[in-house]
Amino acid sequence: MDASASLRCLLISVQGGQAILPNSVIVEVLPFATPLKIESAPHWVVGAMLWRNLTTPLISLGRLIFRVAAEADLNSRIIIVNSLGADARLPHFGILGTSAPRPINLQREDLKSNQEIGDDDLGLPGILSWARYQEQPVIIPDLEAIEAVLQPLVRRT
Repeated sequence: MDASASLRCLLISVQGGQAILPNSVIVEVLPFATPLKIESAPHWVVGAMLWRNLTTPLISLGRLIFRVAAEADLNSRIIIVNSLGADARLPHFGILGTSAPRPINLQREDLKSNQEIGDDDLGLPGILSWARYQEQPVIIPDLEAIEAVLQPLVRRT
């Protein structure tokens, strides 16, 4: 097998669905801890926690993408990811998961476009792509769009 043909990723279960992220953006997986509220944050920004002496915002892809109600958004893991931008105040943020992420070696042919997505879901913020992996729907999050919303929140804290 050609090593360049595969990408090491994590399959992350979130309330309402699954997301795939490359291993290279994942920093650490932590057990869930109740975050501190961030005033005037969007409903999908769950709060923030102190991690490595930095205020680290936490988001719920379940709330942002899958429209899960806040009270139904159950979490058991925090997946800390590297920010893609150059803002020193936002080097990382957390994504809430429902279980430990599963490592996968993703082959190009393993990921297919998800043709079953309705028009209402195509334009949702925070999604780079809707896909299918092993016949299951998955999303590829738009980390840059998520960071753009988080940056002003971190500046206020």
